[in-house]
Amino acid sequence: SSGINAEYGDQFLRYITCPVSQFYSSMVALTTLLILAAVPALRGELKILDNPDSYSGPAPCALTCVGVSRWDDVDNKWKTSGLYAGKVYKSIDIAGCNFVSVPVVTMTTASEKAEVCPSVTAYFHKSKSTVRIYSVENTSADKMKMDECNVNWSAFGYNC
Repeated sequence: SSGINAEYGDQFLRYITCPVSQFYSSMVALTTLLILAAVPALRGELKILDNPDSYSGPAPCALTCVGVSRWDDVDNKWKTSGLYAGKVYKSIDIAGCNFVSVPVVTMTTASEKAEVCPSVTAYFHKSKSTVRIYSVENTSADKMKMDECNVNWSAFGYNC
């Protein structure tokens, strides 16, 4: 009799489980469709209140562009400043963003090797394609290279 109960028990479980799993699969599919339909409605908006050259483009042309200027970038190396004693500088290429006016640019330094890299600031930023940055603290180009200090940057502007 225990063999019969086991056989009927297995059939009963298959009978109960099958509709439950079909219901679950249908709910997952329906939820996925609803999420995909709602994604365009959840789009973010970038609002630029002002920028360095006071250009105000159309709202759909507002753009956020981000990147990393790496410590070992061959074209834009850390260099010792001749203008400011004890400071280093490098240029950040933002030409790939295709800004039509001078964007607002923010930047931070970061390293996977060193605990802290010196902070940086933009120097007389008036270009759509390049930003020159200088260290705030005194340091050397060799130290920035040894510590592998990258610059993480964000630029906010208009591309039309």
